[in-house]
Parts: sequence; structure tokens; C-alpha cells
Amino acid sequence: MIRPALLLLLTTLAAAAGAAPMTLTTPQGPILGTQGEDGIAVFRAIPYALPPTGRRRWAAPEPAPAWAGVRDGRDFSPQCTQAPYPAASVFARPHRPTSEDCLYLNVWTANPKGRAPVMVWIHGGSLTRGTGATKAYDGAALARQGVVVVTLNYRLGVMGFLAHPALSATDPRGISGNYGFLDQVQALRWVRDHIGAFGGDPSQVTIFGESAGARSVHALLAMPSARGLFHRAIAQSGGGFSPTQALQDEVHGLRSAEAWGTELGDRLEGQSAEALRALPARAVQRAAEDLALPLTTVVDGVVMPAQPGDLYRAGQMAKVPVLLGFNKDEGTSLTAPSWRPKTREALAARFERRFGPHAPRLLAHYAGDPERAWLDAFRDQRFGWEMVSWGDAAAAADQPAYLYYFTHHPSGPYAAQLRAFHAGEILYAFDNVALNPAAMEADYALGKMMSGYWVAFAKTGDPNHEGAPQWPLWTPETRPFLELGATPRAAQGLLGGAKALLDALPPAFRVRR
Repeated sequence: MIRPALLLLLTTLAAAAGAAPMTLTTPQGPILGTQGEDGIAVFRAIPYALPPTGRRRWAAPEPAPAWAGVRDGRDFSPQCTQAPYPAASVFARPHRPTSEDCLYLNVWTANPKGRAPVMVWIHGGSLTRGTGATKAYDGAALARQGVVVVTLNYRLGVMGFLAHPALSATDPRGISGNYGFLDQVQALRWVRDHIGAFGGDPSQVTIFGESAGARSVHALLAMPSARGLFHRAIAQSGGGFSPTQALQDEVHGLRSAEAWGTELGDRLEGQSAEALRALPARAVQRAAEDLALPLTTVVDGVVMPAQPGDLYRAGQMAKVPVLLGFNKDEGTSLTAPSWRPKTREALAARFERRFGPHAPRLLAHYAGDPERAWLDAFRDQRFGWEMVSWGDAAAAADQPAYLYYFTHHPSGPYAAQLRAFHAGEILYAFDNVALNPAAMEADYALGKMMSGYWVAFAKTGDPNHEGAPQWPLWTPETRPFLELGATPRAAQGLLGGAKALLDALPPAFRVRR
């Protein structure tokens, strides 16, 4: 907490840095943030749950209490325990401190006394990496369009998704795992209870995320504990219709996940809940990486009652409007060029290993250059089929769905190599195109248009707004979509003939880690 003399010093420093200090009274207590010259106030590192340490490691999150004094909300919190991206990765970013004490969120608002729709961003990173503090997720530009923006951290990897018999035994519901998703639910409860103090309307909450963040959105729609905490959903390049290896137990996915947790306990020589919780976080993380544990969604019968895809097909998901889509070149930033097949023979062998007896039909569909064919197949199976299936499920439940296909090549020295790459749309959705030093006029124009669609959807459940090309409502029969390229346009037949091919695959051929 901040003492009065220190508060005066911080106020002076904030003003000198070009951001005026701003103290806001919230139900948790007063917090010091900053307000830019554009009028957007930002409050960072707001605790939404108690630190998940000690007995709270691998336990459901507990609400953060009120604090005494004025809280310093000028800087971001540490990111959750994780290994950084490799330096050569497209997604490598400046390293921030990591900590188990990481359950904090950040708020951007134009008018703390208003009542604006709320957009809650869930970051990607394979459920193993990432933070709500990434510069690309800065919410100021969206807030200027009349929404309150929230970004958050949630537990990742082994700290967020470990299941183990001893942990299940200490839980009153007899389950373990899914802690990262439970963190997201707790953050949404915080939004419900506290966002009004920041000028947000808790009855108009849109959750949105990319990659693992989109998978999280998919999970939240399937989770009973998240019902009523949000009212619209946006998912960018990620869903959960394909089953994962950790969910393959036909009776109860928890048992399979617990078996992997037991393997980790054997490696660390700690099988009791007390022993596991006493281990250094870094040692746990290293052991999980060495074992390559498939830490992901766990069907435990409670938090996740069944496989998410099955719940959607049965219409047992939250009935909310959805905006969904994927990028044309998802695989260029997710697969190394040296790993992609360079001949049709190599492509055929790869398809045979992946799709068995179904390989010939896929090989016939993905003709032409073998590397391009592999990238297209990767895109369609991992992302396109997921989003189209999600749109179909929404339509079957009489919920509005709007689908996009991002084809724009962000400007820069790697535009020809990466093209419309995985996560390439994020700067445009947030209208943070200026973070790209090579951005050109077309990039800025697309950023204004895309962010306008996102904000319109958050306000009304319909992305269409004045001055933008018409975005058609999804119907499974014609599969209409909006292509987000240099000149956005409506089209039909999203996913083309790959839709029928992938529909025909037995679930076992869509399993992924």
C-alpha cells in the first residue's frame, strides 16, 4: 500500500512522465492509476483472487479481499509462472518477472462514472505462456471507442492444469485440474462485482481471446460455473471441438489426467498434496516440461461436465452471440520451414501417419505445392474446422454467429514469409497497429475497421456498423463470412470442400495434445 508521502512522490513522477495520476475509489479500496492525454485511465495489477501459493496452489481461486490504504496500480503485475518463448520464436517478447502470485487484471476506461460495455481479453500462449500485460493487448484504443477493456493473467501449464489423485482428495468436489479456467471464471466474477466502479456495465460483458485464449472462450461457454458472467463471445483462431489426449478416458477424463499427474509426482518424489505444494515452482515446471505432460482441459464431470465439443453439439453451452474466425496462414508462425514437407511423397507420408486410411482423400483435396498443401491442411484442421463447427453449433442453438477469414499480410520485412500468420490479426482487433514500425496506410485502415467491428459486436451483439462493409450472419447452408483483407468483403463457402472431408474424420483422427 502507498503511504501519503510516497503517494505525493508517485503523483509527481506520473505527471512528469506525461500521464496524470488518477485515484479511483473501488469496492476493494482506493487505487492509484494514470490518465493519458487522450482521457483514457488505466489501472493495473488489480488483484481478483488471493495468491495461489501454499495451500492455495492447485486449488480453486479465492476472491481477493479489500485492501487498506491506496493501492499502486501504475505498473503491471508479474506474469504467471512459465517458461519464456524461445528467442527465435515469432512470439518472443521482452521477459517480464514471473511469480505464482500473479492473479491480477488491468482495466482501461474512458469514463469511470459511465456505464459502458465491457470487453474482457483472455490471452493466448498454448495455456502455457503469456500475460495480460503484452503491449499488443493495450486497451486504450478500444476504450476510446466507448468500451471498458479488461486484460488478465491466469495460471498456466503445470501450475494451471495439473490433475493428481492427492489434489482431488483435498478438493471438496473430488476433482483437480482446470485451475486456469477457474481463474478466468473468478476474474469474470470480479468484473460482475467491481467493474461498475470503473465505468463498466456488468450486464454487457464480452469475453474475447486468441489461440489458447479462444480455446478458453470455448471452454467458458461450456462451463456451468461461468453462466451469466458474460453475454457475448469473440474467439480468434481457437476452439475445442477436437478432443485432446487428456480427455480420452471414455468414462471420466479426470482419471487419465490424474495418471499423468502421478507420473510427475514420481519424478519429483512427492505424491501427497502437502509435498507437491511444497515443491519449488521452477522444479515443478521443469519436470513437467521434461515429461511433456499433456496439460490441458480436463473433463472432470463438474467444472467441465463432458467434452466441450459434445456439450456444444447437444446445445448445452451458454446461449450467447459469437464472433469467430481464423487466419489464412496460421501455420507459417507455428511450424518451422524445415519441418514442412517439400515433396508430394513426403506430404503423402505425413498424411498417412496423421490420417491413416483417410489420407488419400485429403491428399487429393490438398493438391499443388506440397509445403502450401501442408500449411493449408494444418490451418483447416487445427483452426478452420473448429471455428466453422462452432458457428454451426451456434446456429443450431438459434444464436447469432458471425465468421471472418483474416487474409491481410501485416506490413514488415517478413510479410512475404509469414503472410496472414497466427496472431497476426491481434494488433488490428485492438487497433494497436502503430506498434508495428513498418505499418502502412492499409494496415491502419484495417485496424480502424476491425476494431470497429469488435466494438460494435460488444455493444450490440452485431458487428455491423455505419461506414463498414456488411458482415453477413452465419448460416451452415451457405457458410457466409467476411474476408478481412486489404479490402474487407463478404463471401460464401468458408472452408470450401475441406469442411466435408474433416467432418467425415472419426474423432480419433482429430485428437491433439
